[in-house]
Amino acid sequence: MLFKSKKTLPTLRLYGASGLLYDGLLKDIPIKEETLLAKSIEFFDDPEPCHIHRSAVRTRLTAEIQKELLMHQGQKEISPGPLLLSYADVPGVISCASSLLDEIS
Repeated sequence: MLFKSKKTLPTLRLYGASGLLYDGLLKDIPIKEETLLAKSIEFFDDPEPCHIHRSAVRTRLTAEIQKELLMHQGQKEISPGPLLLSYADVPGVISCASSLLDEIS
């Protein structure tokens, strides 16, 4: 086979009391600036991260959120976990759904 099928990227939907708050790719979720800076210092000892360090921190944080979501596979909608609540810059989240929850490992 010449071409491999492309794996779809994980999506995430965050809901609040007023309805849908975020609907997009997990990798694009807004991250709190103070969290990004704190993790940049933790990972790279860099209080003023360049684009490369910011991107690396974002990748690591979304991977941690993804791992947290994978613990709830098979459930259609879940309460947001502590990492999602502390990393994501989306206030008022009360539940979430993800394409990851439908996957079977």
